[in-house]
Amino acid sequence: MAWRELVTCALLGTERQTPSVAGDEDALGQVLGRLDEDDREGALLRAAGVVALWRRAGRRLADDPQSPPPPCEPDAAPGCGRLARQHLALLLQGHDSELLPEWLEALGAAGRRVPEEWLPALLDVGAKQTALRPALLPVLGQRGRWLARHNSDWSYAIGTIDETIWQTGRFEERLALLRQLRAFQPERGRELLAATWGEELVRHRREFILVLATGLNPADEPLLEIALDDRNGEVARTAADLLARSPQFRLSRELTARALRLLRFQPAGLLKRDRLEADLPEDEPALRRDGIADPPSNVKLGEKAWRLSQIVAATPPATWCREWRRTPAEILVASRDCEWRQALLDGWVLATQRHRDADWAEALLPLHPDHATLTAALADVLPPARFEAYLLTLLREASGGGRAAALVVLSHVERPWSVELGRAVLEQVRQRIRQDKQPDWWLASALRGFARWLPPEFSEEAAAGWPTESRQWSQWETAVNEFLDRLRFRRAMREAIAQ
Repeated sequence: MAWRELVTCALLGTERQTPSVAGDEDALGQVLGRLDEDDREGALLRAAGVVALWRRAGRRLADDPQSPPPPCEPDAAPGCGRLARQHLALLLQGHDSELLPEWLEALGAAGRRVPEEWLPALLDVGAKQTALRPALLPVLGQRGRWLARHNSDWSYAIGTIDETIWQTGRFEERLALLRQLRAFQPERGRELLAATWGEELVRHRREFILVLATGLNPADEPLLEIALDDRNGEVARTAADLLARSPQFRLSRELTARALRLLRFQPAGLLKRDRLEADLPEDEPALRRDGIADPPSNVKLGEKAWRLSQIVAATPPATWCREWRRTPAEILVASRDCEWRQALLDGWVLATQRHRDADWAEALLPLHPDHATLTAALADVLPPARFEAYLLTLLREASGGGRAAALVVLSHVERPWSVELGRAVLEQVRQRIRQDKQPDWWLASALRGFARWLPPEFSEEAAAGWPTESRQWSQWETAVNEFLDRLRFRRAMREAIAQ
């Protein structure tokens, strides 16, 4: 009653209605009775504050018949220092949040654990960002795993495998369990999924099948063949993609045999060069069953050309080198005059990603130096040392085209650099500023990303030698300073963890 009277008085105004602060004889009434009724506005606000606090604090707590959980075991690993905690707070508040995985990895390398006060926030982030979990899980400590047992959203961090979740858990919990099993016990994960496959909701099947990409092995083929016949097109296409990743699977073997019949290599003759010829496949039930049906609406190729690209994409790229005794680069040159070259290129790119063929990736990368997704995907296939050797070769070319291409590629690729590569890249950026040309806005923007991948101990060397006398320096200055600030923050971040 007291609260409703106060709300009514506030709506009408204290000039039209005097707030009633004369309470009952209980504890609340005694407090209200001490308010000054002559100060109407002040009495109203003070009474509202007292009653609001009373309503929050004056509730009787419900009895919990369950015993409290056992306390957490002490953590053997030490926490991090005050400055490292401040850096973590900045990262979680959105300041350079892309550096959070690096902070966690540095913490783990130093043998330390996450500070207790930030465990709930980090567990929430890990629940949403699965890519963060490999860096997060090793540094949660005993307290983090203890907390995870008391919140189903954090079950991914428990550490122990509880297979009862597969029968009783929510979809997110079951998906996390399947991921965990496929990482450590792939056979058991497949067995659980196969046992309940017919009962799974259609909207969940594709997510479950995608998890089989981890630890993919020949024993997964029967279940993937069942998924290949699923009435849902997304599920069937996902299964077909996985079956195309290994020459041990029936789908890959049969499509490889079909590809060899469709493509013909014509060796160079007198005054001629190597060339490729290709036939377009017709629509067949066998192809449709293997996931090659109608092209998606966003595909620019014709229907038959798209089918050709998909057949080539299911063929291990090394097949062509073995059959034709040519390198990937030589095969790409031979395809230049082929009428269906774009279909072949699309197929070779996808096959290279599926089969992780480094030779083909290096040959295809110059054809896709500035693609939103393909550049990074092809670069990811190359081992780090080989990728850097490829870039350093471009950066040392006499012509500017190769050097520019290397910078473009690096703007798309997220991978740590060596000091040697960092020096070569920064020298190219400085040279562009010295040329007194208008800034390359894409490069100025890419500098901030470059600061994420340079070795942080390189920060002092990176700060020297900038051509501040250049006429265009004022247009580059902000981007360069942001680059250096981020590099220094990474160095300070790592040093604080090590202290």
